[in-house]
Amino acid sequence: MLKLFMKKQKQLKNQTIKLRLVASLVIIAALLTGVFVTPLVQADRFDEQIAELRQENNQTQDEIDDLALQAQDLQSTIASLQNRIYALENQIANNKAERVRLIKEIEKAEAELELQKDLLGQNIRAIYLGGEISTIEMLASSQDLSEFLDKQEYRNVIQDEIKVTLDRINALKKQLAAEKQSVENLIAEDTALQADVAVKKARQTELLNMNQAQQNEFNSRIADNKEKIEELREQQIIANMALFGGGVQPGIPGGGGYPWGNAYCAHTGQIGGPCWNYDWYFNGGAWDSWGYGFRNCTSWVAYKLAMDGKSGFSYLGDANQWPGNAAARGFEVDYGSGARKGDAVVNPAGYYGHVMYVEHVLDDGRIVVSDYNRGGDGYYRGPDGGNANVLSQSGLVFIHFK
Repeated sequence: MLKLFMKKQKQLKNQTIKLRLVASLVIIAALLTGVFVTPLVQADRFDEQIAELRQENNQTQDEIDDLALQAQDLQSTIASLQNRIYALENQIANNKAERVRLIKEIEKAEAELELQKDLLGQNIRAIYLGGEISTIEMLASSQDLSEFLDKQEYRNVIQDEIKVTLDRINALKKQLAAEKQSVENLIAEDTALQADVAVKKARQTELLNMNQAQQNEFNSRIADNKEKIEELREQQIIANMALFGGGVQPGIPGGGGYPWGNAYCAHTGQIGGPCWNYDWYFNGGAWDSWGYGFRNCTSWVAYKLAMDGKSGFSYLGDANQWPGNAAARGFEVDYGSGARKGDAVVNPAGYYGHVMYVEHVLDDGRIVVSDYNRGGDGYYRGPDGGNANVLSQSGLVFIHFK
């Protein structure tokens, strides 16, 4: 296990050096031109390097996830893993309950659809039979004008009912399609969640089976890796700064209506100030109900999507993993264009990437966004805070959740 760790450490070190090189090139180019642009525009020249680095990132992501638990010792790491497993299993249980509800709704809608089809057939037969009699024949067969008007009104009523029934059938078909898509999304999400649970349970078992020497080695690794994680976080902040014109505007603690904006730092006990590894806790837990750390950019966007009544965005990973994972779940993803109000918008630059929420799409195509933790401080930045949050669509990725 120690050899495996040393190998992963070497890979992590190599990729950190490469990532710093790309980030340095971006900053140098910006300084030479006097203009800060989005990292993706500058990095177009290094497509192959970026693709290679992202592949390496994915290979070491499990190791980074372990480091990100910020355990001070083995037991706290095991406890953190257990909390994460509980959260995943709760989400799976919630998904199952939602699937049961949707299936019942589908059965109900299908039964209603059959009923409406039957009514449509009856009405069509009635109007067809009635349609064989001309207006003159209907008048001749009526005892008086009142009876004639009653027959004519009946025919009109049947015609109106046919139109209403057809509209109802079309609406039911759309409802069924949407609910079946939601079930498929939940099944895909559960598959990913089950895989995540299996990985974390295996990791937990491995840790529990460590002897004392291995435990000491593990605790030493955690202490040594704090500096590496700090470097990755700083690199992400630089990428975010470049996206917003070279700086980070002041943020608002707990802004935007986000319910966990007053989550406290697990290391300092304070709401404000720096918090290593972004470990903000609320009621003793570090994760929201969608699988993201409190006061992180991913948690903010998940909250906004939930407020919009959308689904399928749980447990998508770091921000730069959202586009690929969302596409795998069947959601539409646009690169560099196609922004819509209510989208999740991802800047893939940096080690983790940064995800934001599209508040508005302006007439000139630019977008107004809101986000959390842009500056690594866990604060809100959005249009209602008076911050500069207008971006070009170029170089960004838009995810259209339903």
